[in-house]
Amino acid sequence: MPTRKKSYKESHHSLRTRLLGSGEVFSFGHRMFNLTSIITLAILSAFIAINLIINEMQAALLVSVLFCVQLFFYVLSRKFRQYKKIIVWYVVAVYSGLIFNYYVNAGINGPSLLLFYTTFQLALNVSARKKYILWMILGIVIPAGLIFTELYYPQSIISTYDNKTDKMIDLFGSYVLALVYIVFASNSFKRELEAQHEREKKDAAELMEYGIRLQAFFESLSDNFILLDKEMKILYFNKAAYDLSITHYDTEITLYQRVDEFIHDSNKKGFFHGFNTALSGQAITMDFRRVYAIQDTWWQITFNPARNDKGDIIGVTTVMKDITEAYLYRLRIERKNELLEKIAFIQAHELRGPLTSVQSLIGLIKDEYCDMDLVYTRKLEEGLNRLDDKIKEIVALSSEHKRDI
Repeated sequence: MPTRKKSYKESHHSLRTRLLGSGEVFSFGHRMFNLTSIITLAILSAFIAINLIINEMQAALLVSVLFCVQLFFYVLSRKFRQYKKIIVWYVVAVYSGLIFNYYVNAGINGPSLLLFYTTFQLALNVSARKKYILWMILGIVIPAGLIFTELYYPQSIISTYDNKTDKMIDLFGSYVLALVYIVFASNSFKRELEAQHEREKKDAAELMEYGIRLQAFFESLSDNFILLDKEMKILYFNKAAYDLSITHYDTEITLYQRVDEFIHDSNKKGFFHGFNTALSGQAITMDFRRVYAIQDTWWQITFNPARNDKGDIIGVTTVMKDITEAYLYRLRIERKNELLEKIAFIQAHELRGPLTSVQSLIGLIKDEYCDMDLVYTRKLEEGLNRLDDKIKEIVALSSEHKRDI
């Protein structure tokens, strides 16, 4: 049977997946970093060509080094998945290269300041929001320092243009490449963001379908059942969970609300651990104590990965059960165990000790009056032996009861 040829759209999607990574495996930010790396590699290739055309060999060599550094970081991110660990070092490496490029490529008369601007946008695209202030400070302080250095020490600029044509080619070429980078990057980011939204919608729809299939079963349970998406938003809850939110939190649980709003600070660390463990594909059960206004309650919560028909993890299910009665019963058993151990100790040592002493005295008496028929001594010895047997029996029964528990 002849195989169907892949369409251009399918081939393009397959190429993007190979270059950026699968959306099911790589996070959105991770894919954005990979995309930015590919765009930057293309831009650096063009810069190498421009510098070679205008005979700026030092600048071409520097850009070639930057190209190798960029390729190294891309391989670390795409192949070895070290995105979060390398992001800061990546931006630092780019800024270091631009500082060097400023001195070897005509200083303020060259394209370096324009490259600082595009690098600033790159840093914003691939890093978390909490780093924005840092990149903004670096984007102001470093160029300002370079400009003032050139103003007071103009001899620090190693290389300048041989003629106006070279300067025009370098500046205009850099401007066009920066423009292409911004347009292409913005368009690619928008498309990737739209694709991410589509995947999230699909996951949400699959989770809703998953919840509907389980609804009839879990509504009949007395345990609290909640279905969560990957962002901890509530997609389904049963009546028991709703009643718990009213009784103990005086707040109605609602759909798409974050579940951590109902988690006490003392239990958040354990809950997040269980949630992330389930997202990784492993079920986990843990017990925790919660102090309410009425009484202390012990809960047992089970986290399970929620999967679609393909087996992909699309969320987490939590089943929370009140185990206070069972926990208190276990405490009573443990206390009873402790009492049994204490009784066994008393029987084995505090009773057996005096009994053994008396039995030893009986033996001495028999040895002393061996030529006499000591009827009372025999009766006493028989009674002591029976008492010894009973103590041994009690100790054995206590040990057996403890093993059964």
